[in-house]
Amino acid sequence: MKKIFKIAMIFAIFFISACQNENFYYERTEEIFGTPVTMKAIGKNSKIAVDESFEKIFELVEKIKSDTKNLNENAGKNFIKISPEVFEMLKISQKYSETTDRAFDVTIGSAIELWKVAKKNQILPSDEEISKVKNFIGYRHLILNEKNLSARLDKFGVKINLGGIGKGYGVDIARKIFEKYKISDGIIDFGSSSIFVFGEKKIGIKNPRGCDEISEIISLKNSALSTSGDYEQFFILNNRLYPHIINPKTCRPTENKISSVSISVEGDFENCNAVADILSTSIFVIGEERAQDLVSKIGNEKIKILSIKHTVPATYQ
Repeated sequence: MKKIFKIAMIFAIFFISACQNENFYYERTEEIFGTPVTMKAIGKNSKIAVDESFEKIFELVEKIKSDTKNLNENAGKNFIKISPEVFEMLKISQKYSETTDRAFDVTIGSAIELWKVAKKNQILPSDEEISKVKNFIGYRHLILNEKNLSARLDKFGVKINLGGIGKGYGVDIARKIFEKYKISDGIIDFGSSSIFVFGEKKIGIKNPRGCDEISEIISLKNSALSTSGDYEQFFILNNRLYPHIINPKTCRPTENKISSVSISVEGDFENCNAVADILSTSIFVIGEERAQDLVSKIGNEKIKILSIKHTVPATYQ
């Protein structure tokens, strides 16, 4: 009996040790930015990496809400002190607002609000309303002071909107925490539109006209993936689809016969997920013909256009 008990104890100790080795798996899902966010990790620190990531992203959401509100309400006034995270987001946004020639523009807030009202009331904004809003769009209206982490919008009516970078930046925060805990196998998935893959995995890209249907499967290795499209957020008026992605130059919903764009950025590219988010949105705005020129302009082989899906007709009966 003693021998059997001893063997059982040795087995139990071995089993506990095995559960604590680098093959330990942990998964968690929460709703963030209005979408289900799932993180999966394999490694001895998988649980702490995932839980800490969620904690930091929940904090980020509150900082974005608070800082955006303060900046927009004080447009045309003094500099506003903001959190380091939001300052970095604005700095990245301003850089790529210029790089993309305003296909992405962090000061798009007023135009987004105009079209949200249009969606709610089912009435298109007038040409006069759109012309007025154009006066408040332009990344140069955003002034950053790196010395004391403060920012200012130089004209009343200018409003920032971090929706085009928020998910990607959130994934970057989680990615860095995973790296800190030496997670080499896992996935950070912000509602399929912004993803980072640790290790090598196959990822399905949605068919923009097929509900949850997968149109193609791609292989990713230690890379960010972002997909922007017209199939999740839109409204239909007079048999016509109006996507939520606004062209900053026209201040109107983008219409260029594209229904979705998927971009990958390798994990060692700085702010890879935030950049992927910005670029997928930018290419959706500028169209397929200019897409490769934009990627070449950034000048890095670590960025790839994975997929551009074309719309079938932009009117709905």
